[in-house]
Amino acid sequence: MLTVRQADLTTIEADAIVNAANGVGTLGGGVAGAIRRAGGQIIEAEALQRVREHGGPFPRGSVYVTGAGRLPAKWVLHAVTMVQPAEPADLDSVRRCLQEVLRTARRLGVRRLALPALGTGVGGLSKEDVAHVYAEELRAVDDLDIIVCDIDGVFTGALSRILRELEQEGD
Repeated sequence: MLTVRQADLTTIEADAIVNAANGVGTLGGGVAGAIRRAGGQIIEAEALQRVREHGGPFPRGSVYVTGAGRLPAKWVLHAVTMVQPAEPADLDSVRRCLQEVLRTARRLGVRRLALPALGTGVGGLSKEDVAHVYAEELRAVDDLDIIVCDIDGVFTGALSRILRELEQEGD
């Protein structure tokens, strides 16, 4: 089931939340910074350790996993939309990240998953364009309880509208 709502990702109770991540493991600003502030420095320390274990930066479209520190979740799935901090994101990396997030969540046994609007902050992507990708990739998922949220409501409003339009086209 897919739920869309305006909310702070770091307050959502879920098995896993998704971080809009870079491939080097630092949790700077935006969603990543909010996760670090709410969940604790341990999340960034684990992310940096995953990068070291990997032997360098994770590529765009990949996902690596850490604990969730003080967040009301068990895991953080770090979805890499940019290799270096503050690089522009692209829609293909967002699509690949969503696909890999779903694979990773299923592998971990996640039942409830919370996602932000990947690539729309420092990544610079249009919330409308990303909402179309989310609708295409997530609307048919029926084995996970997915909550898509955004703090300002612009993305969630666009995604809700697109999902309604797609549902009406299907009737």
